[in-house]
Amino acid sequence: MSEKRIQIRRLLIFVLPFLSGTYGLWQLEHESLWDAMFLSICMYLMNYGDSAPNLFVEIARWSAPLMTAGGIVLAISALRTRWHNYLKYLRGGSVAVYGDTKDTDDVLAELGSRGIAGGDSFVAASRYILLGDETFNISFYQANRRRLEGKPVCFKCSSLRAQTSIGGDLKLFSPYETAARLFWKQAGLAETIRQKGSDLTIAVIGFGTLGEELITWGLLDNIFSPSQKLSYHIFGGGTEFSCMHHELSSITDPVFFHDEPWYASVPLLKETDRIVVCEQKEQTELLRDLLSTLPGQTFDVFLSEDTPLEFFEEQDRLRAFCWKDEALKLKNLLEDHLIELAKRINLRYAHLYNGAEETNAVKEAEWKKLDSFTRYSNISSADYHEIRLQMLRDWNLPADYAALPEDRLELLAELEHIRWCRYHYLNNWRFGIPENGAAKDKKKRIHHDLIPYDRLTEAEKQKDRETIRTLMSVDVSGL
Repeated sequence: MSEKRIQIRRLLIFVLPFLSGTYGLWQLEHESLWDAMFLSICMYLMNYGDSAPNLFVEIARWSAPLMTAGGIVLAISALRTRWHNYLKYLRGGSVAVYGDTKDTDDVLAELGSRGIAGGDSFVAASRYILLGDETFNISFYQANRRRLEGKPVCFKCSSLRAQTSIGGDLKLFSPYETAARLFWKQAGLAETIRQKGSDLTIAVIGFGTLGEELITWGLLDNIFSPSQKLSYHIFGGGTEFSCMHHELSSITDPVFFHDEPWYASVPLLKETDRIVVCEQKEQTELLRDLLSTLPGQTFDVFLSEDTPLEFFEEQDRLRAFCWKDEALKLKNLLEDHLIELAKRINLRYAHLYNGAEETNAVKEAEWKKLDSFTRYSNISSADYHEIRLQMLRDWNLPADYAALPEDRLELLAELEHIRWCRYHYLNNWRFGIPENGAAKDKKKRIHHDLIPYDRLTEAEKQKDRETIRTLMSVDVSGL
């Protein structure tokens, strides 16, 4: 129940004695309306000393003082809560959390003594997390913009790109995007490729915002070999996505959008290496049909809140991914480590190519210089670095540029170039040579390096090798 509904209920309960007393005195005892109202108000202060002439007055005479006592207790409780929250703010490091109780409870539990339940009013805090719907979040931010100035604000938003600041300390956060990135990190596709080879087929059933993020980050993160061919098959829409990302065909891992429902492609699904269920509506029925139709398959399920997996006899074939719970974990919600790594990478580039001093103040200043496209490119690079580090662990190699065998360095440089190209393709860039001889033209979205790695000049390949060294030189021990 929302805080506003609770307040309305409390108000109605509080005024019931007044209404009951007024009715009993005015309608049944024929007192004037004003006298009846005055006497009813007096009951809240136990100033009605006469015997009750009827049942309505009797109810009001006993319940009104109870309402007064309850109101005093609530007022004291509210003052105590405000004072307690203010003390948290004075101690520093406090985080105010706003939104539906079902989303905020776990976050507040993780925050412990630092957490403050914001409710419907503004409270002083060192940091803010807005987990309400976009209408509430936007209204709250705009109404309190001055008071939020200089305070880090994590703003849940699905209609705009997340994981980047759009001004000051405001950071957008999308549970869909975070869930997609987390899923591919734990999907273990590298191990599957080692077992089955680099040609894999992945099916996604159900699209929408969740599916869009899953494909976007799958293409950016699932890069393990230059010769791989991961084929993605989408069931449940995707026409708008494919039209808006018209350079998808430039990516070597193909994406196929199926107009027909999944059950019209049973032969394909029987041979699919990974089936991911994103569909949230009527998920229980969908899983029942999938389990029955594809008896040899196991399914990765982005679990809906209404799907009881324990009711399925073959639940061992369902790998549940509680995506909302995972996305709203504090470390994933704030993701300071990802943003910080992206900032450090950018600072390292600024130092190497522009001579910028590597200090915290310069790091923040260099970050603010970036447009959203370049800023997001750094975040994509930081995100893929987790995949790279996992690959190094699989090879029993340290994350040390100097210790890398030449062939491994060349492979990592090529994979980074592939990721960089894919990021551009997903943002509708294409190969082209600007007329002025520059490397790129932002207005036309063309770049002369959007070509396979083996066609790059030696100088351009060296930049990719330097990128690997830059990433490995960034200190991530404190992240």
